[in-house]
Amino acid sequence: MGLALSGGTLKAAAHVGVLDALEAMRVQIDCVAGTSAGSYVAALYAHGLKPREMVKMVKSFPGPRLLDYGFPLVSSLFTLTKYRLWPRGLKSCVLPSGLLQGRRLEEYFRKALKKRSAQLPYYLIATDLYSGAPVVYGDARTTGNARPSLHHSSLSRQIHRVTDLARVVRGSCSLPGILTPVPMGEKLLVDGGLRSYVPVEVLRDAGCTHIIAVNLYRLQEKWQPETFAHVLARSFDIILDETIDGDVQGSDVFSLTPNVSHISWHSFRDMENCVHAGVKAVTDCQEALERFLDSPSHEVSATSQRNKTTELKRTKDEQPSPVLNLRVGKV
Repeated sequence: MGLALSGGTLKAAAHVGVLDALEAMRVQIDCVAGTSAGSYVAALYAHGLKPREMVKMVKSFPGPRLLDYGFPLVSSLFTLTKYRLWPRGLKSCVLPSGLLQGRRLEEYFRKALKKRSAQLPYYLIATDLYSGAPVVYGDARTTGNARPSLHHSSLSRQIHRVTDLARVVRGSCSLPGILTPVPMGEKLLVDGGLRSYVPVEVLRDAGCTHIIAVNLYRLQEKWQPETFAHVLARSFDIILDETIDGDVQGSDVFSLTPNVSHISWHSFRDMENCVHAGVKAVTDCQEALERFLDSPSHEVSATSQRNKTTELKRTKDEQPSPVLNLRVGKV
């Protein structure tokens, strides 16, 4: 049984509600994967924090105190102007690489996870800004244990061992332009949602036959921009719309979509409402979820294999481009 937690910025508090409801149903999770803000919730859960403890963390979330601005406006404008006037006098135009440095956020992660050891296998997804490739991190039990799945996975087969958990989580959460990218060895980590918003594939590669996917993406209707933050968030949502459907398809996946589209991605005061939305997403479809959980794994696997064979046959007959081959392979 795998649990895939999507990104979603502060809306990821809904993951806490989902975990709380699943615990009430006595659902046993064997492996968890998280992307972006979902990587933090996944790390907490994998390291033994109970959903009720996470609810308390949501209620006491420090909010604005975690914002360490890394883009001083006056000095940045001065540097940019100087570079435009005397480009030969400066080797490069030195500007901050993010509105926020992210150091306080990393320390917050570190404090929450301090002196805790992993209780179950977990995977955290980030994106390497240099290569554009997804990067998968896991604990010692998962490193090197990924197996070839039944489809052509777009995720790297190599699982990198977590040596600094708080730093990896910060890297997975680093939305480009907002949070400063995180150097990690030869990689420069940014938000994992750029390549795998709902990390279902890595759980399939790990051998999970039943996967609960929690997707916090839902394009808001009757949307109107108010600030630059809303425009940035809407642009990111539109890009995600192209990839998420393929991520959560398959008879081995039960998709949960908490209704948080009306909640702002940067609203600290609405985090508790997100928790309630997560609980409601589970309770509203509890009977269907129970049927999915009770279905034999061999039936799920057989259906997935039949779907794959049909898609590959159609792909061969239509002779699509390599890009379409990859997209069909993800289904």
